[in-house]
Amino acid sequence: MDAKTIRSTRREEIMAAARDLFSRKGYHGTTMPDIARAAGISTGLIYYIFPSKEEILLACCEEVATLHLDLFHQASDIPDPLKRFDFIVRELYTSLDRGSKRLIIMYRDSSTLPRETRERILAMIKNLDNHFLELFEEGQRAGVFAPDIPEPRVLAANVLGLGHLWALHKTWHFAPEIDLETYISAQLDYFHAQLLRK
Repeated sequence: MDAKTIRSTRREEIMAAARDLFSRKGYHGTTMPDIARAAGISTGLIYYIFPSKEEILLACCEEVATLHLDLFHQASDIPDPLKRFDFIVRELYTSLDRGSKRLIIMYRDSSTLPRETRERILAMIKNLDNHFLELFEEGQRAGVFAPDIPEPRVLAANVLGLGHLWALHKTWHFAPEIDLETYISAQLDYFHAQLLRK
């Protein structure tokens, strides 16, 4: 392996160890030596890759945002805006279901970060909102979505927010009566009522 590949591998190992520790012990309850032990590397190597624990948490949040934004790329060959929207929502909610630990870390621990870092995380969320807004506008231009979608920015935020709601509440609020598929279908019906209303 070349140096770049080794660094990338180490970075992934550090982030995986940090995610596990942050979810169990919290951001403030986790030290850099804890992460080093869990990743099986030296503390010095962690500091070589990540200048601070805050940078590790930020990288974990960026990873989530990147995974979500990639869904728009995956769906880019679906010509119908409604079918593309449905694909993205379904994949987004399935991803959030699998990665609820990452989401818990983001909600619980990012609130303790300095304002500038929190604003970087918020910018990632707003970027995802903007991708939904662009899809709404494309659907309107194509005549698929209603020309007067009520509060499209709120609707875009709701898409992500309702996905977060499932991931954060699935085990104690919804289960066992409501499973992921039921939840996705119900939310898609809600979104369609906003996007397609006459």
